[in-house]
Amino acid sequence: MKLAFSKMEGQSRDFTILQGVLIALSLIGLAGFFIMYIKGHQTLGSTSVVPWGMPIILAIYLIGLSAGSLILSSLTYVFGKEQYRPVARLAVFMAIVLIFGAMLGIALDLGRPEKSWRLFAFFVMNNMRSMFAINGILYGGYFLISTIYLISIFAEKTNITKMMGIVAVSWAALVHMGTGAIFGFIATRPIFYSPIKPFEFLAAAMVSGLALLILSIFYVFKFTGRKYDTNVIFSLSRLLLALIAVLFLMVFIDKLTHFYPPHREATIWLLTGPFAWIFWGLQIGCAYVLPLIILIHPRWSKTVKGVLGAAFLVVIGIFGERFALVIPGTAQPLPLYPGHIEGSWGMAGTFFPSTVEMMISIGVFALMGLIFIWGLKNLELLPVSEVAAQPAAEN
Repeated sequence: MKLAFSKMEGQSRDFTILQGVLIALSLIGLAGFFIMYIKGHQTLGSTSVVPWGMPIILAIYLIGLSAGSLILSSLTYVFGKEQYRPVARLAVFMAIVLIFGAMLGIALDLGRPEKSWRLFAFFVMNNMRSMFAINGILYGGYFLISTIYLISIFAEKTNITKMMGIVAVSWAALVHMGTGAIFGFIATRPIFYSPIKPFEFLAAAMVSGLALLILSIFYVFKFTGRKYDTNVIFSLSRLLLALIAVLFLMVFIDKLTHFYPPHREATIWLLTGPFAWIFWGLQIGCAYVLPLIILIHPRWSKTVKGVLGAAFLVVIGIFGERFALVIPGTAQPLPLYPGHIEGSWGMAGTFFPSTVEMMISIGVFALMGLIFIWGLKNLELLPVSEVAAQPAAEN
């Protein structure tokens, strides 16, 4: 028996409404972009002290979601786990949409996105000793490899798909570890600096990507009226439990080593300063503790609603983890002149997303949602039934 796939057929009232809402929100984001483009970065919540705001937070968050989704597709196409085949195509397509959103966030942060092509002028206009330049290669290559991977899946070329799956998964791991290295290799920022940051980013990608995939399976199949095996949801939830535990351990070790004297001030500031509520409430609470409680609980872990609740908390919590890295990491004052405060550089930075920044952020999510539902409408991503395999023609 061979699993058949199809497009989402028909044009229901709910689909039309959803499409209209997403188009309207995308236009709001476009309006926010034009305001920023004309008036500059002063319309954003970022400052000279906290130079990175929502576009960068969105970028590293979406890169993780994308890498995690693509890596999980390997369960079927690389490791041969056939129970996940009904959702594997969806995972690959979702990874492509998410990396597009991430690259859009990076382009928006540049202020002049029409010049973003220079990011890909490798060895000509870039300093290839920079982690930013290296990640330009990783991001561009990731988008291309993922697209070829999906095309090979549609063509049902088993050997090519497996080979591209291995390449895509390996590249996805490098992509998010490279993103972690951007932060982890900055020795002057104590909250960023960590030799395990690339591996922590990879673990977070796996956790968030898996959580988003679980939510997507349930809501896409429900919205399109398709049947799905709940055993897939529960199997993925057990994997999610293990990955959250690994990520929690990595973060614990990272913070524990940063507590070692004499450079513990930055970590104490993160855990007790003005952004502590984000670390404790979103990162620790939503991303780790509450999902672990739900997925360990003997009754909640055996219900679809319980698993969905845990997955939703993880998706929100990992966003908080990214926020708790970028904003406190740049807002924490650097000891440039120990014992003195020299202007804004010796004071703790502040950040609050501006209206324009929120418009742009909403627009990026809406545009990704629009591309996603158009993909469901026009690509054979959804399983329909089991059909008898045709015997191979004799030569």
